[in-house]
Amino acid sequence: MSYLKLNRYDYYIIVPFIIVLILTAILMTLIQFNYFDADKLQPKDQLISVVATSIKSPESSIQIGAYIDNIYNLSINNKTFDANGWVWVTWPEKVEDFFQARKLTPDKWLNFANEIDNWDFKLEQFHDAPIKLKNGHFRQGFKFSGHFYLNDISFYKYPFETLNIPLIFELTDFSEIKTDKSIHDLYLIPDQSTSGVGSYIDLTGYNTIAFNVFSKIHIYGSSFGSEIMETKPISTNQVIFQTTYKQSTNAALLTQFLPLTIVMLLVLLSPMLSSSLWDVRLGVPPTALLTLVFLQLGYREKLPDIAYITFIDSIYNCCYLIILIIFVLFLWGSNKINLATESEKALLIEQIDLIDKRFQLAIPAIMIIIILLAWIRVNHLHP
Repeated sequence: MSYLKLNRYDYYIIVPFIIVLILTAILMTLIQFNYFDADKLQPKDQLISVVATSIKSPESSIQIGAYIDNIYNLSINNKTFDANGWVWVTWPEKVEDFFQARKLTPDKWLNFANEIDNWDFKLEQFHDAPIKLKNGHFRQGFKFSGHFYLNDISFYKYPFETLNIPLIFELTDFSEIKTDKSIHDLYLIPDQSTSGVGSYIDLTGYNTIAFNVFSKIHIYGSSFGSEIMETKPISTNQVIFQTTYKQSTNAALLTQFLPLTIVMLLVLLSPMLSSSLWDVRLGVPPTALLTLVFLQLGYREKLPDIAYITFIDSIYNCCYLIILIIFVLFLWGSNKINLATESEKALLIEQIDLIDKRFQLAIPAIMIIIILLAWIRVNHLHP
């Protein structure tokens, strides 16, 4: 192994590489923890999950159900989607007396919280006035169609992300009529047994996997200058009808990971070339690097401008690091062979090939560990 003893030419390659490697590792760690990004503004609004069955005042409860017939025109860049379907509400006589006193109709107090573009929003009621049921309750229904905002969207797990598309309903009445009771004292509870989705909710590129209903309390970060609420923030009940979509795992593996895997296999197999073919070996890492850059640009064009690293970004960064290590290994080996005498070259080539085989075993293990850590991290921070 004396032929592999480091000389000053080796240090010209190894020392700068180690420095760059350490600085890169520090930089990537800081990026992973968003060190360079400005602190995100924290909203004052709060959403508190509640259990609908825990509500103990049925005489003050309004039941709401929804049937989502169609979800379409999803725009990831604009975080918007279109939807249409039906929504119905049922309330007891005591609540009806409250509405009559304030001259409120359901289209006034039922708020589509994530609705946008009011000019194109359609809401057609089933009956001219709420009908009274045999049990004394009142009921009204609507057919709706409009544009909605998609706030909770995350690509941290891309291309294995889950997309939750919600329709959010709240009780709303900001009029300045002072009474002993406000609409925010009423409860909005979901009609889970008859709510659901229709046949036209599938989205291109996603599999529809679930439909869930949630009850929450929305505490606004302001009283909106209301004299009724004085300085107390407005708190209202909220019901969310959420359809869940997931990227196809098979499609992700075939379109995103198969090309990446093939390129990296070529890189990991390149040390099997004899170090005597140093000119061929040195051409493999740069070619693979350029290929990965184009592959990454390809999937990045499908994503909006996001300010964080996705799971597949972490894998590409790991691949870039591996390619750099292999390139430096080949550079060091070719330099040793070039400086060796003719009598030393045969044994030197054999020794370098042995080191290459050890790297071939170690590098895949390192890659697997880094990828597993990246997946564990993204699932821990963004479950």
